[in-house]
Amino acid sequence: MAKPRLITFDVYSALLDIQGGLVPAFAAAAGVDHAGARPMVATWRAKQMERAAASNSLGLPRTPFRDCTRLALDYVCRRHGLDLSNAAKEDLVFVWDRLPLWPEADAAVSAVKAKGYPIGVLSNGDQDMLDAVAALFATKFDHVLSSETAAYYKPHPAVYALPEKLLDIPRDETLHIAGGAQDVLGTVAYGMPCIWSNKAGDVLLDPAFPPAQEISDLSKLAALL
Repeated sequence: MAKPRLITFDVYSALLDIQGGLVPAFAAAAGVDHAGARPMVATWRAKQMERAAASNSLGLPRTPFRDCTRLALDYVCRRHGLDLSNAAKEDLVFVWDRLPLWPEADAAVSAVKAKGYPIGVLSNGDQDMLDAVAALFATKFDHVLSSETAAYYKPHPAVYALPEKLLDIPRDETLHIAGGAQDVLGTVAYGMPCIWSNKAGDVLLDPAFPPAQEISDLSKLAALL
């Protein structure tokens, strides 16, 4: 890979521990133990992404990610017969703004910035959600790029085009750090260099779109740059 002019990070898989943040919050709200909450939280995340994917295909304005999150939580509550108040559900929705970082994430982002690279986030979240997440880091991100601006969700190319469209940085000069296999697919298909922080030990659905590098966590990132 050529030296990038910008390094962007996926948020909800590469930087944040979704299960680690949502399981205790969901368990407390629903009155279940952590073991019972884990599959419900996994379903919540899956349905959130399912609704976001539908937004790309409906020919309607983009459904806000916050609303995708609300709809998915409502689904889980109906599916499992959980009688959560509207206030309790709204509190859970806003946990997404303060999810815990992966243990190595803050130091890894700081190490990349210390090497002189401009850094940003490039994520499916709404702008206010991403601004809240960016504020959790000790190092300031130079750019917070939201799918809200693109009016689509990943893996639509309009999301990956944001550095080109807004910052005039060609796609081959932005390095994206993906956290999930679907994000790898979208990044590589767009023609943007990609490193996959594959904490989940996942495999590619379509091996025709491989990342330039795959690492087990973000602590290994700075050494590759």
